[in-house]
Amino acid sequence: MIVAWLLAWSQAAFAHDVWLTLDGEAASRRVIVNYGHPDDRPPAFADKVLDLDAIGAATTLSLRPGLAATAVDGHQVAASLFVDDGHLLLAARYDNGFWTRLADGETRNVTRRLVSNASESLWSGKFAKALSGPGAPFARLLGHDLELVPLSDPALARPGETLKLRVLFRGQPLRDAEIERGDGMTAVQEQAILKFKTDADGVAGVPIVTAGAHMLVIDHRVSPSRTPDQADADLFNATLWFRTAN
Repeated sequence: MIVAWLLAWSQAAFAHDVWLTLDGEAASRRVIVNYGHPDDRPPAFADKVLDLDAIGAATTLSLRPGLAATAVDGHQVAASLFVDDGHLLLAARYDNGFWTRLADGETRNVTRRLVSNASESLWSGKFAKALSGPGAPFARLLGHDLELVPLSDPALARPGETLKLRVLFRGQPLRDAEIERGDGMTAVQEQAILKFKTDADGVAGVPIVTAGAHMLVIDHRVSPSRTPDQADADLFNATLWFRTAN
């Protein structure tokens, strides 16, 4: 089922995202690790989450110990409870592992070590951020391999404004990268996906057209892989989820 939508061999970011969303009251809020596509949702596995942190202005709390599998709206996700002061940056790293394409075109979530007829393979790593409200440390650099860094507070953006973000790959600005915009809940047809390209400084402007939930997505593929004995390329994916007011 996973391989039918993964499309790991392309740069179609909305086909294979990990993103964080929030629900519940502030005193018992849940951060939810979502995996897949808004209308095609294979399970998100808690044991693939390397770390999950709630980051405030002066503190960082690991939410990884409380992370567990659960169901939200019929989808299998991973979630953890925390107390939300409304000004937090949530961040996670997710190891999606190795994907190998067989000679007949079928793909498997395995290395090519035991696959004698593999035609190609890659490693897939994913990085996710979410903001619980205005005043979160949105500009904090986390050292993720691929990172979306807003240049102003996304939660304070208003419809009609343009939110500028810098894309970093291993700490350096990533030029000519394409940021995609959605909301993390609504299915977006491929032909309707809007993309915003970064300049020489790795900065792109994303128009805010509606209030509410927003999800921004970036993909970056590197060849050869850092583990060339197991993969031909490394595919990185990063997301940023936030809500804006009216």
